[in-house]
Amino acid sequence: MRSLLTKTGIVLFVIASIFGIDRLSHYLTDGFGYPNITSAPPYNPHWEVSFSDEDLQELQEALSQTYTYLESGSQSYAFVSEDNAYVIKFFKHKRWRLNPLIDALPLPPSLSAKRERWKQKKKETVDATFESCVTSYREFKDETGLLFVHLNKSSLNHILTVKDRIGFKHQIELGNVEFVIQKKAIPTGPYLLSLKEKGKTEEAKKALSALLDFTVKRAEKGYSDKDPHLIRNFGFINDQAIEIDIGGFHRDPKKDLNYFHSHEMKKIKRKLLPWLEENYPELAPFAEEQFSRLIY
Repeated sequence: MRSLLTKTGIVLFVIASIFGIDRLSHYLTDGFGYPNITSAPPYNPHWEVSFSDEDLQELQEALSQTYTYLESGSQSYAFVSEDNAYVIKFFKHKRWRLNPLIDALPLPPSLSAKRERWKQKKKETVDATFESCVTSYREFKDETGLLFVHLNKSSLNHILTVKDRIGFKHQIELGNVEFVIQKKAIPTGPYLLSLKEKGKTEEAKKALSALLDFTVKRAEKGYSDKDPHLIRNFGFINDQAIEIDIGGFHRDPKKDLNYFHSHEMKKIKRKLLPWLEENYPELAPFAEEQFSRLIY
């Protein structure tokens, strides 16, 4: 009996150790790994994008480098190039699919139907995200700094080396994964604070106006933004306002220009003003004036 308990204890210890190592690895790497960025979605011709010769030439330069872990967002893992000029984003497909064991588990009709609804909702999320990436390139290429969009498996013959959060190297066969490449922007917060430090308040006002002008342009083209956070999701490239987060563009007939001015702009204001009041109070009155002009 004692021998049995000892063996059971050893088994439990091994299982706990394996689980602990897995959780530790997940924590240290933010969950990045090749299986987590791969998927098997059906080919969608609408996700094919035509690129200019200039972009394709720049793409060669972007892909000639090793990329290092930058951050983990809600939809993707981001890595920055050696020259700090480009960011490649791999989608978090693990978040969009069920564990294979759970998916194969026999369930009663009510739970099975619930599982199918969950899978359908996740599929819709993937479709909306990919649709937004296509929109970003076709409609807002200059305003997003987007260089390349790869949303279908392809014959792209290139293996990219990326370093994860703890420095381990991964060889990613790009033709088999979905990703986007953007020109790297300086996030709005650091950009405005750098202008503040230099006493360039007029330049900061121009930067803020450029951010708001883009949101208006986007709305005039018929698109809403799920998370229009000007500090967190926007930035600047060569003093030009850029939207860094490209996964939230969507069309909704109910969210027309009137909705934008009466609702969405208020959401932008609620997210922007607290940051300005805390970090750049000299700019807050100007922001209030701009919002008074745009909100009705």
